Amino acid sequence: MKRSLTAVLAAACLLIAGTAQADDSTAGLAFLKLGVGARAIAMGDAYVAVEGDVSSVYWNPAGIVAVDNIDVGLMHSEWFEGIRYEYAGAVRSLGEQAVGISVVGLYMDDLERREGPTATPIGHFGVFDFALTGSYARILTDELSVGASVKYLQEKIDDKTASGFGVDLGARYEIPVMDGLSAGVAVLNLGPQMKFIEDEFDLPVMYKAGAALDVPFESLKGDMLFAADVVKPASGDVKVHLGMEYEYQGMIALRFGYRSGWDNHNVSAGIGVKAGQFRLDYALVPFYSDLGETHRGSLGFTL
Repeated sequence: MKRSLTAVLAAACLLIAGTAQADDSTAGLAFLKLGVGARAIAMGDAYVAVEGDVSSVYWNPAGIVAVDNIDVGLMHSEWFEGIRYEYAGAVRSLGEQAVGISVVGLYMDDLERREGPTATPIGHFGVFDFALTGSYARILTDELSVGASVKYLQEKIDDKTASGFGVDLGARYEIPVMDGLSAGVAVLNLGPQMKFIEDEFDLPVMYKAGAALDVPFESLKGDMLFAADVVKPASGDVKVHLGMEYEYQGMIALRFGYRSGWDNHNVSAGIGVKAGQFRLDYALVPFYSDLGETHRGSLGFTL
């Protein structure tokens, strides 16, 4: 059954209001706030200080220097009303430096085109948001790493397109007073205004600071990871994200997260499995309105 434009745009507005970390009415490209990687999402998006993997291209580019050799990640997200969100990325270690590349896209298709309250649509169209990101990071000292990303951004509705660019900056510090303790900061989506037809809008700038603690528990035959982020949109209220992960013998992980300040959801949960060089992760994020639940699945592997 074809979806009406009104229904889908209403769902998209709820998606933006419920999942966006910023409540800045002048900012566009809300898909840039949705997050990537089922592990990080299950942990409540508290990931700016966590030891990096391929998804750090999104959360904090400084984290990619923790990758060994090559790390590749893919993610598929199922939203309501047929909205889909996809991610693919790769990071290559260069010793004390690292480079990464990723692409994310949010799309809705088969929307009905109408010029009035008619029973039959006059055609169909789609909506597509896209970001291509290149990242670079390096180790400055034994404890400190820094990184930066440059993004090409595009938003397309039917045959109308807006394009621009943005920049992410980040740093991660391994605090020497305690093994496994780290801190991170990042500024995401810096850049000039974009213009769609005649309307100009800002990028969804976010300022993040966080800490993470990775503790081995011999009695539990595994490790516990605790993470907390404070997020400040350029124009909006401060949000707090909390995450926890228990990993059993490096093979199976259970994850939980909590986010404050969101309209339609706050909790999340997930599971991860590692087998050799492969890892499979799943995250569930329930919504409190009638929108239902969202599911994220990630596949990662090292080379």
